[in-house]
Amino acid sequence: MKKNQFWWPDTLFNRMFLIIAGLLFLSQLAVYWFFNIYQANPQAEHMAQNWAQVLTLSETLSPAQRTAIQPILSRQGLQVLPASAMSGRNPRIPPLVNALQQLRQMGWPDAQLRFDPRSGTLWLQTHPGAALALAMPMPRPAGLPLPWFKLAAILLLSWLGAYLVVRQVTRPLTRLMQGVDRLRSGDTLGDLPEAGPADLRRLAERFNQTLHDLQRLWREREMVLVGVSHDLRTPLTRMRLSAEFLPAEEEARQEIIDNIQEMDKVIHQFMGYARSGERELLVETDIGSWLQQLVLRQQAEVRWHPAPGPLPKLAIQEVGLARALQNLIDNAQVHGVGPVDIYAEKVGQQMLIRVRDHGSGIAESQLQTVRAPFAQAGKGGGIGLGLAIVERVMAYHNGQLNLYNAPDGGLVAELVLPLSQPY
Repeated sequence: MKKNQFWWPDTLFNRMFLIIAGLLFLSQLAVYWFFNIYQANPQAEHMAQNWAQVLTLSETLSPAQRTAIQPILSRQGLQVLPASAMSGRNPRIPPLVNALQQLRQMGWPDAQLRFDPRSGTLWLQTHPGAALALAMPMPRPAGLPLPWFKLAAILLLSWLGAYLVVRQVTRPLTRLMQGVDRLRSGDTLGDLPEAGPADLRRLAERFNQTLHDLQRLWREREMVLVGVSHDLRTPLTRMRLSAEFLPAEEEARQEIIDNIQEMDKVIHQFMGYARSGERELLVETDIGSWLQQLVLRQQAEVRWHPAPGPLPKLAIQEVGLARALQNLIDNAQVHGVGPVDIYAEKVGQQMLIRVRDHGSGIAESQLQTVRAPFAQAGKGGGIGLGLAIVERVMAYHNGQLNLYNAPDGGLVAELVLPLSQPY
């Protein structure tokens, strides 16, 4: 499968979430920009006009008159004080910066603003050297822009909502992907829920219909293979018995019997391939003792190499796994050179079972193609279903079959089984 390049996410969920999150972020910036242009700036202009009018009026009044209007100004939070009391630094808050710019554009080019963070007081002076200054608490009208942390909180909540929406939209596709994976591994699969938007409902409906068609084809194929194989074994048995009593020469009679036995092996492989698709319950098994008993039942030279330490119990399909190992042993005996060695060891969260012969191995280019049904690496007999049966059994165990040539000669067939199965 070709992987995605650069930074673009590789899953539909991540792509949709990234697109929506980016659009939300851009929309927040757009709202902030429009707010500054159409609301914050006019408010800053109005605020600057009020400040300038109050300060200009105060400068034209006598001290007694300023004292008389002070209660009115105090109700607005304003005070006219000597400029010597002015302290603080230039404010950096955008609304105040805008207000100062408006003051300078309205005829007070030397106007100054100072903010004292200790007292929270904002000072306004119309020009340097002016005798009076306007003191007021830090203004926070309702229309001023929200602080950045509030904007960030709104953005995070929006992203959370986008995550939930995208997850809900992509959930049917996730279920479909999981169903395809389970179908490939050979697990029993039920119908997918036909819910969600119309196109996803149709997709789930088509998948369910395809699944039913495949299951029907599998059942029919297995019935045909088992039925034909079973029906052929009876006449073959009669032919073998008849061949035993043929008045022909011993060599000719033996050749007939050998051909019949070869046909019987072919039929046996057909039946094994058909039965490898049957569902068998997983049984918790002492894999070390089980493998040892399997080796002891072999008539040919097969050697069991116990692991250095105890092997854990493993959930396996005993009949299916025994059939797979028997096929590997038969292949090693037919295509390789004895003795056949069997090893088992625990590596991480996996159990590795290796079957090795001491022949010449097979070409590297054939290590993958030889697994396919009816593929053969040599002329040792059979019809090429042995490794295909092993592959199917491994799929039911959520494991895999690895083939490689040993450094010192011989082919190694390695079964990789997980220690825990998803029941």
